[in-house]
Amino acid sequence: MQPRQTPQTESGGPRIPPDAATRLFISLLIALLLWGWVTTQLNPPQTLTIAEVPIAAPQLEEGLQIGGELGNVTLQVEGPRSIVEGIDRTDLEPTLDLSAVAEPGEHTVPVVVALPPAIRLDRIDPPRLSIVVDRETARTVPLEVMAEEPADGTRRLGAITPDVSEVTVAGPQRLVDQVDRVLLAVEIGDRTSDFTGQFTAVAVNGDEQPIPEVEVRPRRVLTTVEVEAQGRSVPVLIQTVGSPAPGYELGDDAVNPASVLVAGPEDVLASLVSVQTEPISVEGATAAISTRVALTGLPTAVRVVEPADGLVSVVIQVSQRGVTQTLAEQPVLVTGVAPGLEAMVEPETVSVVVFAAEDALATLRTGDVTPRASADGLAAGTHQVPLTVAVPPGVQWIRVEPAMVQVTLRPLAPTPAAAATPEEAGRRELP
Repeated sequence: MQPRQTPQTESGGPRIPPDAATRLFISLLIALLLWGWVTTQLNPPQTLTIAEVPIAAPQLEEGLQIGGELGNVTLQVEGPRSIVEGIDRTDLEPTLDLSAVAEPGEHTVPVVVALPPAIRLDRIDPPRLSIVVDRETARTVPLEVMAEEPADGTRRLGAITPDVSEVTVAGPQRLVDQVDRVLLAVEIGDRTSDFTGQFTAVAVNGDEQPIPEVEVRPRRVLTTVEVEAQGRSVPVLIQTVGSPAPGYELGDDAVNPASVLVAGPEDVLASLVSVQTEPISVEGATAAISTRVALTGLPTAVRVVEPADGLVSVVIQVSQRGVTQTLAEQPVLVTGVAPGLEAMVEPETVSVVVFAAEDALATLRTGDVTPRASADGLAAGTHQVPLTVAVPPGVQWIRVEPAMVQVTLRPLAPTPAAAATPEEAGRRELP
């Protein structure tokens, strides 16, 4: 019996039997189908729609520019859920395919978008966009200032001086040619004095309509504006009602601003001497009062121009009512004497002037008011030392007379040994 021979190909290699090839193909097909089914089950496809995605401006040949805004598109994409769920509008950047645009004019071009891997674009709306391509140009235009006098008649505009007198307008030639003027609108708001600020220059056509597609350089212009307030400056008087708590009294008061600018008929302003705050209650007060109040009692047709809100800040001091008394012959206490030294002070007593409520003074006891001279850090010798005074709560020391004392520091004298009596001198211990 002869051995079985393996089929050979023309090149001499072994030939795969047809039935084996069929089984191999079916196995691969089943594996692919199974892999696709498992992938679909674990990471199914998902659709995502994102609206209002801005179109990025594409690059044109030098000297060409797209006129107007490109607008937005709506994108619908599909892909594995794990990828789609991580997509936001920043991952999708639609733009225009300008490969067929080589000269100025009107063109309709497709919208294209770069997608992340494994993501498919289902829909883009709109799929095409009409654009106008124009030559880029620029020219210089005088800057015109526009400002209106305040309607209330309380202020008058003076000189308005921009940092520049001309600006450059740039953009598509079709739009730049439409620029008739460049206006700088100046508004002073509630200002009543000269100021410097930045204002926006706007290119307009012959119908005074803005042309936002045209770039103005510089766009923001630093401008000095003179404003003169019309009216009269009058002082503000503080008006109070009520009384502070028993034992307390009103002290100094202050108002900010101390005067205000008012406007009105000239004959009325000529007779106006001052204005008053609204009544401020000090009833039962034991501490300073700080508040913002309006002005009251203004004549008819007179109004406050500055401050613009018509309010002023008022501070009223409230202090405890008391008396000043001199406490004579108060002994001086020297503190901080270094070890091994003793102190002598001259004079030994001083007079202390204090301020306190009558009931507080009536309860003072010996030692409550203590003048002190600090010898801290001083070596042996004679020194001029300023005095401080320790006082109890509710008492304030005004001054001490004299304000300085002479402190003499000297070493302590050694303690002498006790003298032995004759009996002790003759007394000896027996060995």
